[in-house]
Amino acid sequence: MAHPMTSRKHAQIFYTTLFLVGIAALVYTDAWWPGIMLVIGVPLALRQYLLGRKYDMMISLLVFVGTFITVQFDISWRIFLPILFTLGAIYVLCRELLESGTPTEAEEEEDTNHELEEKKKKH
Repeated sequence: MAHPMTSRKHAQIFYTTLFLVGIAALVYTDAWWPGIMLVIGVPLALRQYLLGRKYDMMISLLVFVGTFITVQFDISWRIFLPILFTLGAIYVLCRELLESGTPTEAEEEEDTNHELEEKKKKH
């Protein structure tokens, strides 16, 4: 995994902001399908990019933007969409199986800071 560009908190803030702006655009334009695929996929990909998960970002964009393009431009989805979703599922499964179960340094530090804050609140 590459080095994160920002903290998880900031990445989540950017994700939520972009997602809500996307939902607002969908409500305004009333273009729910296939627009919802972009509203979900682009913020997710941005969050993954900011956290240094570039391969995850590429898969998210492939699946969500690929679905949008397939529907928007009337490409035969009976073959293309199952391939997109299957590739995404295989990638996620392989990534989880190949990564060790040990947390990263950033996750350990975040957990330690959270525990210290809880101890401070108790005293």
